[in-house]
Amino acid sequence: MPDTPGFDLNFLSLFEALHHERNVSAAARTLGLSQPATSAALGRMRKRFGDPLFVRTSHGMVPTPLADEMAPAVRDALDTVRRRIAGRSSAEPASQPRTLRLSVGDASGMVLLPRIVQRLQQVAPQWRIETESVHPAALPRTLENGLCDLAMGNLYMLGTGIYRQRLLGTEYKVVHRRDHPRLHEGLSLQDYLAAGHAVMRSPGAPPSVLEVALARRGHHRRVVLTVPQFVLLPSVVAETDLIATVPAHVAQAFAGAYRLAVWPLPLPMPELVLYQYWHQRYHTDATNKWVRTTIRQVFGKPGGS
Repeated sequence: MPDTPGFDLNFLSLFEALHHERNVSAAARTLGLSQPATSAALGRMRKRFGDPLFVRTSHGMVPTPLADEMAPAVRDALDTVRRRIAGRSSAEPASQPRTLRLSVGDASGMVLLPRIVQRLQQVAPQWRIETESVHPAALPRTLENGLCDLAMGNLYMLGTGIYRQRLLGTEYKVVHRRDHPRLHEGLSLQDYLAAGHAVMRSPGAPPSVLEVALARRGHHRRVVLTVPQFVLLPSVVAETDLIATVPAHVAQAFAGAYRLAVWPLPLPMPELVLYQYWHQRYHTDATNKWVRTTIRQVFGKPGGS
């Protein structure tokens, strides 16, 4: 760190924006600056610290080891200024340009994103929304570092330090092609367990709520195909004798387009609940709290754990 005399405190905001956005243009929008002004300030900051700080790669502006070492101190300093001096509630979050980053899988995104985007376009038209699917093992660190503001889905394995809030509940449905040679008049548990299954599982992910529930009942499915995304299932199910167990909204979305039959899961199963998740570091953050509240209002009464 340089000596403090003559140190430009504006560097802290610029550093934070670049470390979060990984992109000069996005950081400029966050700060309300032009891209040339932001690039020039980055040049002065690099000279001041004697380090590139952020290096352009195919994955965006990646922080150097020095920048990663500085990041916690910069965040703490800015948090102190905002909370104790500037007053973090003085600016309405919706009035400021911002990039909201959400980690959401394809199935959860199908039912959550349309309503979230519609609402945010109404109340925060200057906001931009970016989604990605972060591996569950990496999510706690990703949320802690602010690389994603919220995660969404049914992610019971995230561990301590993570808050969650219920958004909505759904159930599982079973889909198969309408002219399936053995499934004509319903789906019994015997039929279900005897059939070949196409299953969605992200690489390295822990067993799903469904798999855990089946194992507890001593049931075993004959898994023939595993894919990393739900969107890959319907075309396979439509052209083979495999069946798939998917959330109800996924079954509804695919049934008409792919001529699939839809049946209830032939055994009792707990409700599949979709949550929004955030790290305790941002629990009292004004902007994070505002967007959580806004999203929760889209889906009904508040509630959480």
